Amino acid sequence: MRKFFFVAVLLVVLSFMPRTFAYTVSGVDLQAIALDALEKALAERGETRRHEIFFTQTPLDVKLPEGVVDVKAEIPAQISYVSLTPVRAVIYVNGRAYRTMSFTAKVKVYDAVLVANHDLRIEVPVGAADFHTAEVAIDGRNEYVKDINKVNGLVPHRFIRAGSPVTLSYFQQPVAVNSGQHVNIIVKFRGIVVTAKGIVMTRGRIGSLVKVRNETSEKILTAKVIDAHTVEVSM
Repeated sequence: MRKFFFVAVLLVVLSFMPRTFAYTVSGVDLQAIALDALEKALAERGETRRHEIFFTQTPLDVKLPEGVVDVKAEIPAQISYVSLTPVRAVIYVNGRAYRTMSFTAKVKVYDAVLVANHDLRIEVPVGAADFHTAEVAIDGRNEYVKDINKVNGLVPHRFIRAGSPVTLSYFQQPVAVNSGQHVNIIVKFRGIVVTAKGIVMTRGRIGSLVKVRNETSEKILTAKVIDAHTVEVSM
């Protein structure tokens, strides 16, 4: 009985004694491991553009007991180029998770894209003189324009400030036909092509559908705008 009592007392005493640690992993080391994991994750996603990775804070140093130490960084499936990306560093001792440290990283990716030379107005066609190419921090959610041919002749549907990188989503086809305008109607039916004269009843852009009245039959048709002089009816 006395032996068991002595063991119990010894365990209680030991529980109050300061714990000894054999190793310390620094916050800087945890950042370096996370940085390597982020770089590998970007490479696996096919990201080859110039980029920078910053950490918003340095994790605290962690004291570890004696044993085999391993650290693994956990990266989310989506790495944001706009907001902060959460990172977790899991510290293992002898194969068991000992401590998890959470912090955040800022990933900035740069690309050479078209940038507006001056303010671009709504519905005013753009061309090569309106842009220059510059390397800027980009938003991975958008498709930035690199080739002027993709936007040449298009018009902005929103105001674009000077110095702004541009995406295809900022532009649309210009208005090609207006209500009351005379056009050529091309009618295609089972390989047969017929032409007629018509009057446009609604405003339309290239590729959009408009109402057009056949000048001869007075019939109202729905037609696709081909250019400023032609619409096409498919039957």
